[in-house]
Amino acid sequence: MAESHILQNAQGLVMNNPQLMNNPQIIHIHEAEKQGLKILLAASIPAAAYDSSEHPRHCHPGTRYQYIDRIVNWGLNDTDRSHRILWLKGPAGVGKSAIAQSCAEEFAAQKKLAAAFFFSRPNQRDDPQRLFTSISYQWASRYKPYAEILKSTIDDDPTIVDKEFPHQFHHLFASPLRELVAKGEDILERVVIVDGLDECAGETAQQAIVEIITASIRDDTTPFVWIFCSRLEPHLVATFNSHEVSATTRQEELAVSRTIDNEIAKYLTDELAKIGVEHGLPLPWPRERDIGTLVNLSGGLFIYASTVVRFIGDRNSLGPQDQLQAVLALARTIAEDHSEHPLSELDFFYLLILQRVPAKILRTIQWILLATTISAIGNSVERNQQLLGLSSSQFLATCRTLHSVMKVEESKIVFYHASFMDFMQDPRRSKQFCVRSESGLALQANLMRRLRAVCNDPDVEPYSASFRALVRADSNSLDVYRYIVLTVFSLYSYLPRDNAILTALASFNFKRMAEFWPYNAAVHLQMDKFSQHIPRDRRSGIIRSCTNSDQGIYAWDASQKPSWAAWDGSYVLGCDQRKCFFWRHPENGYYYLRPYHEPPPIEQMTIEHPVSETPIAEPPATKKTQRTFMQRLKFWGTRTLRRPVQQSHLLEVFDHRT
Repeated sequence: MAESHILQNAQGLVMNNPQLMNNPQIIHIHEAEKQGLKILLAASIPAAAYDSSEHPRHCHPGTRYQYIDRIVNWGLNDTDRSHRILWLKGPAGVGKSAIAQSCAEEFAAQKKLAAAFFFSRPNQRDDPQRLFTSISYQWASRYKPYAEILKSTIDDDPTIVDKEFPHQFHHLFASPLRELVAKGEDILERVVIVDGLDECAGETAQQAIVEIITASIRDDTTPFVWIFCSRLEPHLVATFNSHEVSATTRQEELAVSRTIDNEIAKYLTDELAKIGVEHGLPLPWPRERDIGTLVNLSGGLFIYASTVVRFIGDRNSLGPQDQLQAVLALARTIAEDHSEHPLSELDFFYLLILQRVPAKILRTIQWILLATTISAIGNSVERNQQLLGLSSSQFLATCRTLHSVMKVEESKIVFYHASFMDFMQDPRRSKQFCVRSESGLALQANLMRRLRAVCNDPDVEPYSASFRALVRADSNSLDVYRYIVLTVFSLYSYLPRDNAILTALASFNFKRMAEFWPYNAAVHLQMDKFSQHIPRDRRSGIIRSCTNSDQGIYAWDASQKPSWAAWDGSYVLGCDQRKCFFWRHPENGYYYLRPYHEPPPIEQMTIEHPVSETPIAEPPATKKTQRTFMQRLKFWGTRTLRRPVQQSHLLEVFDHRT
């Protein structure tokens, strides 16, 4: 029998002199102390840290050392700080992220790292709103005095994490640091690394981040030196070369250069030798001349070499020898091509990878890749499976065919490099494999058929067996339905126009679509892009944007607006009795779906003059004695809108209010 202890089952005990006190309030105090950091963690992206499971690979031993040494020495040298920003710039595929990862590990070992954040567009780590919160959380986990002040600051105002960049930066860094200095804390200089700045969502946000950091250096509000890594995008070149930013910035450029062929050869030799040993191949394998061919194919791009290694080592292939021969055969194809595209060699390799995907699952893999570009689906394995009606085994088997460029990691899809999805979305580069061409239209048509089957059938009810069958879902049928709706609207925003789908939209029952929608579920869509993508001559029966000037014209529609919504910027979809509303919330910018309510029968309506007590005269009698409500409303509108009419008066016209 295990030895018992007097405190074995005690909870929340505090030793106060020699007395024992059972004090449950202590637990709540400790929980309260952690709330601030919990809020901060929820607003950050842990996967973007250098030590997360998704961090990029560091540089292969013996490669890129000249850049790593130069950057680390700069970061550790605090004697001359005229430049407190370093911009590591270069085209896609030259190894910027690997260098950033190696530097982060070295700075962490030297206890000089405050934080490292790795943006990644294809992996949905691109939200600029979460950059400063993530950096703050990482630094708080390394520096306890800062963490203590931060807890109190966020507890006092939890909305800090939702504020605009300058306010976030002030409350998360400048203000706590000023308090630390006042307390006599000796704050040492630390390094912050921000990789993939060009993959942050929005050019304006990218520029704002650099400008905020520059201002903090100018005003000396933070103890950080900053390393930014990015491609040479024109707006970033202009920002870093501006007078104010360039005065505090040192620039290092990684160009596509054949001078690193020996480093790529070392990497390929070492990694392929491991694969040869794992498969019991006779050494030396591969041959030296084959390594030379692979180096030439890489063309100075480390991303090419690393993708080749994963491709050759694919366990779901006919073996590394067959995979190697397929890559070597590219040398002849590329020699015959005269493309001047900087990634043409990589494009040929990506085409090879796709050509080896079995034809029967190619369409499915294209749909999976396209779904990752939809914000409502993203890299979630579960949502992707639900949207496409795939089982877990089907999904994993399909994704394994792209082992060289992506992997499935528990609940999410992870891409090794942004260049692959850039390639897949550019029809000039990926040709027939492009996800935004034929395959995208096929997915759009597939989802639209499923949606019409639900919304155009008056006998289908939510949660019913027929509803689940039509959306191809189990008990989470409303979730799947929501993903279908959001994906359909998102695809309309950037796929080529299709007349068949436009015709389907014109007869679609949007009212039923909104009746199925979860009542308080927000819709994050760019409705303006959706509207603009529909030809003007087809737009009137599909979508109408609401403006403040047309409330009188559409008085009955305006009367259905919830009190929290803004009429201006909202949308009406469909026409007649098949309409629904996308009501815009003015504070968060999201939309909320609501079905259209038909007006009550005309005999139940009491129409009064909106200004005076005098009833509106009936129009002259005609042969059509039975007028519709809308005809009467139009007549009333022409009589009253000749002079200013307040919205409140318009709404008082109707007995029925929503």
